[in-house]
Amino acid sequence: MKYAIYGISCCGKDTFINKLLESGKFEGYEHPKGSESLNTIALDSFGKIFKELSASDKDDVRAEYAQKLMQKENIFADGHYCFPKDGKYDTVFTKNDAECYDTFFYLKAKPEDVKSRIANSAKNQKFANLSASDIDAWQKKEIGELRDICFKIKKDFIVLDSDFESTIAFIKTYTTNYKTHNSYQQAARLAEICKSKASGKKIALFDCDRTIVKEDTGTDYFKANGASLEPVKEIFAGDIYSQYQFWKYNQLHKNFTARPSTNQFHFNALVTEKIGELRNEGYFIVGVTSGISTIWQQIFREHNIVDLMVNSDETTGTTISDFVKGFLAQNISHDHEVFACGDSLTDIYMLESASMQGVIYAPGKTRSSVQEYLNAHPETKIKQFKQNPNQYNNIEVV
Repeated sequence: MKYAIYGISCCGKDTFINKLLESGKFEGYEHPKGSESLNTIALDSFGKIFKELSASDKDDVRAEYAQKLMQKENIFADGHYCFPKDGKYDTVFTKNDAECYDTFFYLKAKPEDVKSRIANSAKNQKFANLSASDIDAWQKKEIGELRDICFKIKKDFIVLDSDFESTIAFIKTYTTNYKTHNSYQQAARLAEICKSKASGKKIALFDCDRTIVKEDTGTDYFKANGASLEPVKEIFAGDIYSQYQFWKYNQLHKNFTARPSTNQFHFNALVTEKIGELRNEGYFIVGVTSGISTIWQQIFREHNIVDLMVNSDETTGTTISDFVKGFLAQNISHDHEVFACGDSLTDIYMLESASMQGVIYAPGKTRSSVQEYLNAHPETKIKQFKQNPNQYNNIEVV
């Protein structure tokens, strides 16, 4: 399998891959040296090192390098998506890069750490004037655009952090059971379950926390077990909701025993009314949660709200992430009418992929991360409830 480790300059990609291979848990994998290979190809083809080539010649060299990588078996290769240049960004990611790798991991680093490494790196002095906020913006651009690209080509995009112990455990689990943990395959399996349970051709997918109920049930779950919420905030910092974040979140609470009372959760009337309306129209209602499955199972047992619940399940290797939700809606939409509703970036691809309608719900207030997504995607199909007092800018109401 071919795995890419992307990230901005000085985020620590080389060191990270070396640590992966030195762990002894990835026997048979190699780490192709990107910079060395690009220079070798450039010298062979043009008689110059890579950085001295014209933009078009660089593209040719990158394409040849990608072709060479595609001939290899098991690799962890580092890559670049874009570089800041004259107040803009020079994108170097190519179609060949998109085709080459099976999964794209992205190493997200703290901007202050990157700035410090740049200051001590002779070859990266061209970035020495970047502020921490500039570096943060660079990472956000790469993450946002790579995430969109990977979803379109049905390949995982998974954002990692600098917690090496957790990342190596996650990557080992993911790579050892790729067919089980790959988001598209997870979603395909779940889609078949949904379609087999639905009696008709209409299926509605609803996010659970903050959509069906006003609260985040996970917050109360942690409080009931006397656990701090700070690690949770750190995991999802920057509104990143890829498979790694939910895997890490699930590791935090897997040994919890206490459950909060479901009486403390309150339904969003606007959403439950929509569920009732859709059920009357013949829709099969599915609750899709990245949250605490045991709590939601209890809520759904006590209240006849959904017909089926889809949730993370360690025994089957299922982790409900942003991509799993999106691919689930996409798979079902091939032969069913799909309505989808959610409240956060976790739900965005699910809403975009719904064949009939995707509705973003804003409980209590709108989310800045969602508004940023909508601003960056004027072509979005997502709409919002007219009755909701909290409205996003630049999208239609229903």
